[in-house]
Amino acid sequence: MGEGVFVEAVEKSLVRTNGFAPSCIDVFEVDSRMLKAFEEKAHFVRTRCRNQDFITTSIRATYDAVIANPPYVRHHAMDYGDEVIRRFDALAGERLSRMTNLYGLFLIKIWTLLAPGGRAAVITPAEWLNADFGRAIKAFFLRENAIEAVLHFDHAAQVFDNALTTAAITLFRRGRGDDDDVKLLTVHDLRALQAVDLNEARRFRRSELEPAHKWTPLFSTRGRRTSEGSTLGDVARCTRGIATGANRYFTLRESERRHHGIDLRDMAFCITKAQQIREQILTKAHVRQLVQMDERIHLLQPRPRITAAVKRYLEEGRRLGVHKRYLPSHRPVWYRPEQRKAAPILVSVFAREAFRFVVNRAGILSLTAYHAIYLHAPGRDRVNALFDYLISHEAQNELRHHQRIYADGLLKLEPRDVEALSIPMELSRRLSG
Repeated sequence: MGEGVFVEAVEKSLVRTNGFAPSCIDVFEVDSRMLKAFEEKAHFVRTRCRNQDFITTSIRATYDAVIANPPYVRHHAMDYGDEVIRRFDALAGERLSRMTNLYGLFLIKIWTLLAPGGRAAVITPAEWLNADFGRAIKAFFLRENAIEAVLHFDHAAQVFDNALTTAAITLFRRGRGDDDDVKLLTVHDLRALQAVDLNEARRFRRSELEPAHKWTPLFSTRGRRTSEGSTLGDVARCTRGIATGANRYFTLRESERRHHGIDLRDMAFCITKAQQIREQILTKAHVRQLVQMDERIHLLQPRPRITAAVKRYLEEGRRLGVHKRYLPSHRPVWYRPEQRKAAPILVSVFAREAFRFVVNRAGILSLTAYHAIYLHAPGRDRVNALFDYLISHEAQNELRHHQRIYADGLLKLEPRDVEALSIPMELSRRLSG
């Protein structure tokens, strides 16, 4: 319910249209203070305030209409037990990803509570249209023939205050016919929302929508893709950069390394932030320059035989509680970040326009600002051939079908997105050896 803006909007709409008021509106809110503030205001529509968690409470009623703005809570911040998630598995008819955001659970439950002919309008981030956790959700809604339309806000439209995410409004309707299309429409800004005409939407049969594919490209006229062929995943694998769990501790500047007396043999050179690479080819000379600039460029990688200097540094880490942080505490040895070979090609995780690909001639590691691309059949000629394609306009245009778009034009690639990039058959044969 929040501050009650939806109830107020319903009341304003009834006044404007002289419509019939609903017999009752159920409002759900876990914050009792908000409920109290809402109840102190005068409302001419009868409301029943429920100080309950919408996800866990048992609701026997069904509703002719539901409007909602579910909270955005990532999976690792949710405190529901596995029993609750399994109940949603049963509702969806398949196992949901354990990385499902809380708003995904709201979408599923809202649909199950609609009466025959009922409708719902739910505003959420648009990430579920592209994210891996959205696959099971999309498959469920397609089986149920639930989606009347999805309104996708342009990435430049700042819908949620202080949130760097693109928004979408999902419209559900009970009783849709088997031949009814799913409508996908881009909304360029909040003012345009009032003039939305679903007759202008792109229309898709349910059979044309694939849960495993990203749906954001379908909102544009370039959305339908008919070409099939090789992908980068056929000739290479892409992985995230190294996650330390405590970058300020596990990565050091040259001055810090000298201060602690740690031998270079107990360190590895590592790119720790995106801005450290400005060229398309990363060389050893560039790394030496970063060292001279006292950039954070060393990654702690102690040898099996711990030196006195490293021992003192590890004791300091324990004093700081680094060993109790999530990632370090879940490693076999808390102070040994994952062992990784240097990748021949790096790709930026985030971008504003084109994604940056870098040939790693320096042979150094990278943290999570860059994904790492490893060819199945290594070789300098193959690396160069793949790199030449990746920086081409063709590849950058193709990446638009796989990137995730956040508010204010921020683009993101996951490793699976990179591996899904189509590549020409001739290049595929060359890279396969």
